[in-house]
Amino acid sequence: MKIRKQMMIKVLITVVAFYSLFNFSLYAASPAAGSSSQSYGGEWVDKAFVESEDLDGTLNLTFDKNTGKAALEYSVWDDFENYSFQSAGPITVEEQKPVKFKYTYLDYSGHENPKTAHGEGIIEFKSGTINLRMGVLPSEMNKIFAQQRIFIRDPYGNRVHEPEDALAVVSQYCKCKESNLVKFDFPAADNESQKSWIVYVSIHVRGIFLTEYKVNLHTYKVTEIKDVWSEAYHFADKMEVSKITASSTLPKSKAGSYTASQIIDGDTATCWCEGVKGSGIGQSFTVSFPKKTKVSSFKILPGYGKSVSAYLENNSVRKAKITFSDGSSFIADFTKETALELPKDKVTTSITFTILEVTPGSKYDDTCVSEFAVSP
Repeated sequence: MKIRKQMMIKVLITVVAFYSLFNFSLYAASPAAGSSSQSYGGEWVDKAFVESEDLDGTLNLTFDKNTGKAALEYSVWDDFENYSFQSAGPITVEEQKPVKFKYTYLDYSGHENPKTAHGEGIIEFKSGTINLRMGVLPSEMNKIFAQQRIFIRDPYGNRVHEPEDALAVVSQYCKCKESNLVKFDFPAADNESQKSWIVYVSIHVRGIFLTEYKVNLHTYKVTEIKDVWSEAYHFADKMEVSKITASSTLPKSKAGSYTASQIIDGDTATCWCEGVKGSGIGQSFTVSFPKKTKVSSFKILPGYGKSVSAYLENNSVRKAKITFSDGSSFIADFTKETALELPKDKVTTSITFTILEVTPGSKYDDTCVSEFAVSP
């Protein structure tokens, strides 16, 4: 899943709104200020980034209890950079009237000694929104600041996002729930986002990783993530396959076809199913190459990966025999792992996968394999 590159840049803004500096006794709302001023205290969010997974912007105003004037803190980040703005002087809240302020900031990006730059910005307080426009900035500054930013109250501010909430959403989406056979997990690497309302949930069935979902706790939308499996099959575009054959194939049905060619299509929703009576012990498929090909590892989804129910209802492979064109072979045990590293690279013109043991399905006595990835 995508890992955001962080480049920390400290920015210091000195705001002069035509007033002298003063010390703040800080709290969120000011009794000395009018109710209009008080209403602007606290946190605001960049309207354009409320639903963005890759951008964020927050504006905080804290009022002096004696003067009603505000201190400003503005933070923004994207995939590459983080910025922090802090006012050093008071800002007067005047609704419907733009307030100009001068600023300087220190830019530490790529410089041993920070550069000092100057400019003038405008902040405008409107009912329900705050508009902020920065003045002229050096070209290396993020283009975010070249446009007027509009801030609103966080529409989801009253929600407390808990990762466990995502489990209920996923359970409803996949029509499945945790059990002895089905386990939900939170992959740590994918859940490093600063957006607490985006949660990733992976599903393992019979101890085998099946799929991963991204859950948006704002909208309760669920998106299935195919990257984990599809990236394993990128080799399919590089390794030329001359043909794929099978000892038997389940006839096509209303649910779809089960041809052996589907084991290398990178789609876990398709599969090969053997077509003999019984559990399919001894049935096989063979992947042939037009020339000698180096093989170093395998990644296999040894069941029907279309859904949790499809995986459980059909047989999955527990053990298989992997045979190369020179007659050598090894036993793959899928109760332990589905990613298999060969102790030594193998050069072969074909690979045959033969079913030795299966885990019975709850509904069908058909054994299926969704994906068979070979890495050179």
